[in-house]
Amino acid sequence: MNQKNNILSGYGSLLKAIRSTMFMCTKQIFDGGFLFVAGGYFVQAVQFVMLIFIWKSLEKGGALTQGTSLHQLMTYTLMATIFHQELNIISPATSSLWEGSVIGRFLRPVPVEISFFAETIGRWWIPNFMFFGLPLWLLSPLLGIDPWPSSVSNGILAFLSLILAASLGFAIDLLFASLAIHLKNGCWAALAVREAIYALLSGEMIPFSLFPKEIGTLFSLLPLGSIAHGPLTIYTGSADNHLAILGLQVFWNLILWASAIYIFRKSKERMVSFGG
Repeated sequence: MNQKNNILSGYGSLLKAIRSTMFMCTKQIFDGGFLFVAGGYFVQAVQFVMLIFIWKSLEKGGALTQGTSLHQLMTYTLMATIFHQELNIISPATSSLWEGSVIGRFLRPVPVEISFFAETIGRWWIPNFMFFGLPLWLLSPLLGIDPWPSSVSNGILAFLSLILAASLGFAIDLLFASLAIHLKNGCWAALAVREAIYALLSGEMIPFSLFPKEIGTLFSLLPLGSIAHGPLTIYTGSADNHLAILGLQVFWNLILWASAIYIFRKSKERMVSFGG
């Protein structure tokens, strides 16, 4: 019984440490004032409006592919903008190598990988949803956009798909952090490579339905394609087989998490960090 209590209390301490890290990071994001954060929200809003105008122009010109409606495209872009942080996960794993702050994370009462995840949720997910995502969702009908899922069941499946997509995003983030470790001073090069391929291959910015059919199908089968393309197509009702998408996400999670954990642990032996 005593051993059991110790195990439970250990889990309780871990969860408490994770919650504390999340809320601490949520508060810290506004240390520079709200305008410090509002600039990023403004850029997201401008990109969202520009994409909406582009989709409307394509629809008027009859350039949309068969089976792709303007309604689905606008809802797709709306949800991609709202959940941008969950679909394009960039944790402090890479930047902390350059800053030198990664060393302090090894002294915390949580595994360093979980510390990165908790910081990401606290610093980006919570503020972004509360101060940008939720207001945009509420105001979207004024822009002629239907923010609701195509059906209740699709909404539930899209939520499950979003969880799998976020999990997959964290695994990919760890892999890029491992690449940054091997590049030593090339941390920002790793981020640049990631940014160059992420938005295109994940389907976050441009839905795969607008690509040539063969290319869109190929991209949807890749690991990055399971991140944004999966939950967004389920949400809008444009997915052909929901269970196939979820199954593919589970498959890539198993493969990439096994690879990420192994490669990151091996890469830590080569870690060189500057700054403080």
